[in-house]
Amino acid sequence: MAKGMVPEDKTFEEAVTLTGFGKFNLFVLLATGGSLMCVIVETMSAMFITPAAQCDLNLSLGDKGLLYSISFFGVVSGSHLWGYLADTKGRKIVTIISLIISCILSIICSIVSEVWLFILLRYFNGFFIAGSSAIIYAYAGEFHDNRYRPKVVSWIATFVAFGNIYLPGMAWAILPQQWSLDLPVLNVPFRPWRLLMIIYALPSLFSVALVFLLPESPKYLMTKGRSEEAMEVLRKIFVINSGKSGDEYPVKSILWVNENTVQHKDNEGILSSMWHQTVPLFRRSHFLKTVMVCYLQFAIFLTTSFVMMWYPQILNSMNELGQTVPENEVTMCKAILYDESYDNNSTDIFAERVLSVEYKKARALSSTVCHDNVNEEVFFVSLMIGFTYAVCYISIGTVINLAGPRKLLIGFISITTVAGICAQLINSYTYVQISLGIFLMAATGVGIVNAIVVDLYPTEIRGMALAVSLMFGRFGAMTGSNIAGYIFFNLCDYTFYIITALHIVVIIVIVLLPSQKPIGQVKGPI
Repeated sequence: MAKGMVPEDKTFEEAVTLTGFGKFNLFVLLATGGSLMCVIVETMSAMFITPAAQCDLNLSLGDKGLLYSISFFGVVSGSHLWGYLADTKGRKIVTIISLIISCILSIICSIVSEVWLFILLRYFNGFFIAGSSAIIYAYAGEFHDNRYRPKVVSWIATFVAFGNIYLPGMAWAILPQQWSLDLPVLNVPFRPWRLLMIIYALPSLFSVALVFLLPESPKYLMTKGRSEEAMEVLRKIFVINSGKSGDEYPVKSILWVNENTVQHKDNEGILSSMWHQTVPLFRRSHFLKTVMVCYLQFAIFLTTSFVMMWYPQILNSMNELGQTVPENEVTMCKAILYDESYDNNSTDIFAERVLSVEYKKARALSSTVCHDNVNEEVFFVSLMIGFTYAVCYISIGTVINLAGPRKLLIGFISITTVAGICAQLINSYTYVQISLGIFLMAATGVGIVNAIVVDLYPTEIRGMALAVSLMFGRFGAMTGSNIAGYIFFNLCDYTFYIITALHIVVIIVIVLLPSQKPIGQVKGPI
């Protein structure tokens, strides 16, 4: 400690600020961001696994549709429980258990030959990975003060983009291979898609190792009355960031005003305890903002998932139509109707849509041969979207404190909505592709919403607030992916007008959203 400096009593916010920002914080970003990437990989892997596995598992159209949504069902059904456990048992242990079990389930899936068991395991995989999805933002945010918290939460969301790069990148490297290994013990042919499932599970093990090295959230420890442990964590952070000794940390003790509004009785049952953990979100002081942030998550997840799952199919359809008519006559809806007239099953599942054009033509001649090749154009398009996501997330993390999360979110939603309308009206394959790509950047708004949620709620219900809001978001993703086919084929000309209406409500909600305090404020306790 500098000469003449005496340790003082500080508020928690001041104590965190005095730990500085350095190597420890970057490690937190890597560990928690890696965990979020695992959530994306596990829930979105069906996009590439399902079409490649359809012959080995003898998947029907109903099976494929169920596989696309079953992980989201798992996340939705598990989010509430995991949010409760994070707020009552700790952020770290919940994250570790979540990642380990989801990894094990994915590896088991890679050797399963029964469809019903495969689907069941994917449901439980979603259920357990929901643990990381529910609380990772709260866990990371509680290591930072008001100045850095919005930035860090936004930078963590960058790992969503890394997940969207990892998914098609690994699929492109593995799925085109044609080898097959017989496993007599398991009585299954081990083909590339099974290896891909294992590759998709491996990031969870890496993330577990990183999270294991992190301490528990110091703010969580304070809410549980474990002030000495919290002080020790803050002191270690100070040492790692500054390179000084722990004795030089200029904090004697933490002044703490117990903001806990959640009371648990001894030996209280888990359902009763979950109820008491959830109720504060819907009390008078939090009810309005809870409803608002749940709508924001629901609407953004719904509209972006709506388009994301059909993006490669739309490009394929426009490319096919462009071979028969001049490019300046090609529109998104004309291409979809052309595709419908060629393949009359308007309820066809996304897995069928991303298969090669050659497969579609062959199917008209023969329905007895099973094809499981995935059009490699899908990998390239998905990679480009992932890289664009990364640029957007990094940009958001850089400017979020300058612009403010609310203004930034309004700007993103406005720009992407205009791009969607352009995609509806433009007569050009190239420009529709670009417009839809810009529209999909609305998904980056989820990271901004999470930064707002982390700031709006007190520590003891923050994990539950994130869990509940993201649960509504995942429900929106399920809804969007399920209604997309019907709307594209029956109401295509109105598709982006419907989305625009939803986004206008999003903007109104952002403007009216109450604030607990100015986001980005440097001093003062949360």
